[in-house]
Amino acid sequence: MSMARHLPWLAFLVLLAGCGFKLRGEQPLPAELSILRVQVADTFSPLQHNLEQALARSGARAPVGDEKSAVLRIDKNRMTRWPLTVGSAGRVQEYSMRYELSLVLTSASGDIVIPKQSLQLERSYQFSSLRAQGTPGEEEVVREELERDMVQAILRRIHATLARP
Repeated sequence: MSMARHLPWLAFLVLLAGCGFKLRGEQPLPAELSILRVQVADTFSPLQHNLEQALARSGARAPVGDEKSAVLRIDKNRMTRWPLTVGSAGRVQEYSMRYELSLVLTSASGDIVIPKQSLQLERSYQFSSLRAQGTPGEEEVVREELERDMVQAILRRIHATLARP
């Protein structure tokens, strides 16, 4: 009886493994990016710290002293917010938040690996003047999600560019 109950799960796992499915994890960086310096124009942005942590999980490390390294330069690191919908009373009901930046990746030898490219992420969220206490918290959650997603978008861009022949 017990074997018959587990058979569908076993079949499911075999099919899942057979199709090549695997959990998404950190992808290792190629050897030429094993030593990587991150330069962010806005030094107070959490992007640099989050990006350095994600790169370390992918196998990169920060250079020590004057050690030659690849450089990931982030310019135009900006988050903006604007009203998306306005109710009949003229009050904002929904905001949109956009996170945009531009990046350039150069190798340790100075060759441009990724020429200047822009990345944009956008999210919208509800705003209620009646729930004034909850709204700033919701905005902060959206901001943190955008920052986390931008780090992943940068890593995907690096991997996609380096995967091209």
